[in-house]
Amino acid sequence: MHNMNWDDLRYFIEVVRSGNVTEAGLRLGVNQSTVSRRIAQLENQLGKALFDRTAKGWLITPVGEKIVMLAEEMANQANAIHRKIESDSEDVSGVIKLTVSDVCAKRFVFPVIRDFKRDYPDVDFVLIAAEEVLNLAGREADIAIHAIMEPPPNVVGKRICRLAYSVYGHPELVKNLSTEMPPCITWIGDGATLPNWITKNFPKLKRAYRTNSSVAMFEMCREGLGLALLPCSLADEADELVRVPVEHIESGYDVWVLSHVDLRTTARVRIFRDRMVEFLTNEIDLLEGRKPKINSWS
Repeated sequence: MHNMNWDDLRYFIEVVRSGNVTEAGLRLGVNQSTVSRRIAQLENQLGKALFDRTAKGWLITPVGEKIVMLAEEMANQANAIHRKIESDSEDVSGVIKLTVSDVCAKRFVFPVIRDFKRDYPDVDFVLIAAEEVLNLAGREADIAIHAIMEPPPNVVGKRICRLAYSVYGHPELVKNLSTEMPPCITWIGDGATLPNWITKNFPKLKRAYRTNSSVAMFEMCREGLGLALLPCSLADEADELVRVPVEHIESGYDVWVLSHVDLRTTARVRIFRDRMVEFLTNEIDLLEGRKPKINSWS
């Protein structure tokens, strides 16, 4: 594989990760014909087909499966080299203001901050936990990491994936579901209406708790106070929770890493944003709900 074009391999990895050409194109910021062309180039170099193109999507061939691990290793090595060159060539200092939804900070943002501080000790962080994306244009924050419907104007962003949700509960609550309906936990709204995931799945619900905090909702669910609709990325790693099989799930928003257009050339912001994107991209299976615990209730 020494003659492989590294860029073509990147396209190959992205198609494997996302399962289809359109989604791979979105993640790479190119159209699907570019992705198809790059994969074809790689196949020509190898003289072997890496995917079977079917009506239902692209299925990886045995040859493709053999080089996936190798390609992933090369990707990690290339990223490590890039980071080393980057850290040696730029004076990176100053403050980075991050806004991130409180509920995902610990799992997805703290590890990146920790590693970044090790490489760039002169950078200081201001972390603003907020359910909404702050005003990047007004410099309330330099980088935002959020699940949103679409990015606000005047920002540059990288879409990572669609955030998956499921209904979760404490095993003690869930095992009695057939005989008694535990409370559900939902957002503070007008105090009267309930979301579809409750009305459609649990029409006989007698009690709902309400909160304005995603962290409170998660903790209440872990304590066994009720069932809640939670991001799989959070709840699938919580030992105290199991998925509750339901027919109706509300889809989540897209996960984005955003910064203001003017900050593209600021070294500290650009490097941190790239690392954040890399970390989240490696966690796509978890974010998209494909890593449920073995002991899921059924």
